[in-house]
Amino acid sequence: MRRRAPSLVAAGILCAAALSADGGRVRLRQDAGPFTVTVFTAPEPLAAGPVDVSVLVQDRASGEAVLDAQVEIRLRAPGAEALRSYTAAPGSNRLLKAAGVELAVPGKWKVEVVVRHAGDMATVEGVVPVGPPVPRLVAVWPYLAAPPLAIVLFVLSTALKRKPRAS
Repeated sequence: MRRRAPSLVAAGILCAAALSADGGRVRLRQDAGPFTVTVFTAPEPLAAGPVDVSVLVQDRASGEAVLDAQVEIRLRAPGAEALRSYTAAPGSNRLLKAAGVELAVPGKWKVEVVVRHAGDMATVEGVVPVGPPVPRLVAVWPYLAAPPLAIVLFVLSTALKRKPRAS
């Protein structure tokens, strides 16, 4: 077991650097009409730049996901009058509708989500704080650090496996 420890530690560190849990944080959850609408954003922390906005629409009475709802995401930048509108498409998680958006400036963005399904329509609104853009190096450091870390751990593992030479 002692010889496997460096390999297990290396695998754990590399996996932790590469994985990002469920990919989003709940920013808004409201009941509206016959629906419960939950809005998620990624990455975390939310910063100016490209952002994934995902929406879960549930039947308010049963809690079941409404998979065939039409979802429109409207965003208003701080200090702006015009809303930018995005039609959400099915995401990689089949329960969510998602849209890739560009949040150009930091500040408090107004978010509106309009849901239409079977003749019903509901709108939820909220405010999402957006921080300044994250420097590119900060965003990719785990990927840059992984190869040197793997090399160091391999060398360490090899050194620990060597048997002392008989004199």
